[in-house]
Amino acid sequence: CLNAENYLWQWTAFASGGSTAAYVFLYGVYYFCCKTSMTGILQTFFYFGYMGLLSLTLGTLCGTIGHFAASRFVRTIFQNVKLD
Repeated sequence: CLNAENYLWQWTAFASGGSTAAYVFLYGVYYFCCKTSMTGILQTFFYFGYMGLLSLTLGTLCGTIGHFAASRFVRTIFQNVKLD
């Protein structure tokens, strides 16, 4: 990624960590459809509303951690590079 001079590596690092949220949300959809017996529009809105908020929060948290880890890794690598 850095070898190809990809200056958008920060977004890749954020997205790889934040992709956990997509998995959690898709599992929430599966759980709603197959495991619960909820019916009604109000229950559906509450369930998916809270599941969306949880997924968004989790994605932001994991994406931030992924970006921080990648940034620290890149900084550590470039500090150890010898420039002649």
